[in-house]
Amino acid sequence: MTVCLTAPNGETLIGTGLPTVLINDQLRVLDQLPEIFDQLFHNEVGGLIDLARAGYQSGLDMVDILIYHPELNEVDLLPRIVHQLNKEVGCPISLDSRNPQALEAALTELKPFNAVINSVTAEKEVLDIILPIAKKFDAVLVGMPIGDKYGLPKTVDERLYEANIIIETCEGFGISRDRILMDGVVLASAAEPESFQITLESLKAYRDRFGVATILGIGNAGFGMPKPTVVDLAYLIGAIPWGLNSALVNPHTIGLVETVRAMDFLVNNDIAGRRYIQWYRKNKKPTH
Repeated sequence: MTVCLTAPNGETLIGTGLPTVLINDQLRVLDQLPEIFDQLFHNEVGGLIDLARAGYQSGLDMVDILIYHPELNEVDLLPRIVHQLNKEVGCPISLDSRNPQALEAALTELKPFNAVINSVTAEKEVLDIILPIAKKFDAVLVGMPIGDKYGLPKTVDERLYEANIIIETCEGFGISRDRILMDGVVLASAAEPESFQITLESLKAYRDRFGVATILGIGNAGFGMPKPTVVDLAYLIGAIPWGLNSALVNPHTIGLVETVRAMDFLVNNDIAGRRYIQWYRKNKKPTH
């Protein structure tokens, strides 16, 4: 199953046999310097746009926006941010929000392009609020398989149960599987040492049993470890052969883009290494 996202720079496809789509996770206000928050508080979005532009220029494909904060007005800010992103960067956008008014305002601003809504749990009240918006704007949903029966599921079967609730509810609402990215759930490996293998098996099961494209939020993997982005990158590379199609990542991770493109080449997601070679030529330093 292939998910298609549209943006001013063109289509981005996510699915089996395609290059791994990398999503900039640094447009999250709580993870940023106080200056970024201060700008947003005063309705200035330039600093956030600069973060998006830098990530895109480094080789990332998309951005994820999370500006939830009690002192910020999402309904006003989110459409302002996506307008500037469309104008100045042009990449696909993921909206990390549960605020229906903010989502409607941002998705209206994005027309005629679509976006991702990140993330939708298996909780009925969440599905009841978000699915009508996703259907109206042809948005892609990130399914977070938690909350219906098992809370935060720790086994593959529990994650499949929660994922199936999301998928069946979406289909009952007229949202097809090519509009779903199912999250494999990344837990901190320092606290949950067996969770990596469970996540890998979940990704494979999503692909093989449900036929849906997949996503991970990589930033939790190295939490609590020295040099956490090193662990994050190892986690990401290990997940690609198991069926990972897209990931939220920190663009400052050393070796991120080239290593992911190398793995895409090795698992035949990048036929003949064309994308890898393109990256190499673009970044090759001139010799004197």
